[in-house]
Amino acid sequence: MTASDPYLLFEDEPDKDTKAQFSSVPWAIKLFEDPTLRPFLSRSRVRPETSSSTRETFMSQTLHTTDTISAWQSFYRAPSNSKSCEIVFLLKLGSGLNGHHDLAHGGFVSAVLDDVIGTAVDVQRPKEKSTLTAYLKVDYRKPVKTPGVLLARAWLEKTEGKKMWGRGTIEDGDGTVLADGDALFIVVESLRPKERL
Repeated sequence: MTASDPYLLFEDEPDKDTKAQFSSVPWAIKLFEDPTLRPFLSRSRVRPETSSSTRETFMSQTLHTTDTISAWQSFYRAPSNSKSCEIVFLLKLGSGLNGHHDLAHGGFVSAVLDDVIGTAVDVQRPKEKSTLTAYLKVDYRKPVKTPGVLLARAWLEKTEGKKMWGRGTIEDGDGTVLADGDALFIVVESLRPKERL
């Protein structure tokens, strides 16, 4: 699957309001200016089309508030040499994500890793299929401070039949890895909503 697949909703340029949310963070603004990064709108962040849809509601609704993730920009970096593509999320966090005082809850960190690795896997899955997380291992290296800005990045490691492995990191603006993880996703038939009674 290539980046031209409809899974990625590429933008000609990032949303101006979103970019403004990161304007006071010099390292974040550099990402917006990086010519190797192509902005896209993450499907995780797109609110469901209808009120009856339950697709991606955790990231698009529950964690889409001024006190949780107030700004989110996704970027795609094309494959180079033997490396697969890279997915990059830039997130502005609020204090509504805390587990400890001014520190993000570990479950939130895992959810971000699951989402960013899942996106890196999904853009390379077979067309007209879906993927489900079978395994996610997270190593917490340093606390994730809130409020603040963090960088999540991920890439596909390997594929064997219906199994796809990916890796990802959560970083601060200095490149310090705050958490990293590896995940196994299973390719399944396309998941379509079932009729509700």
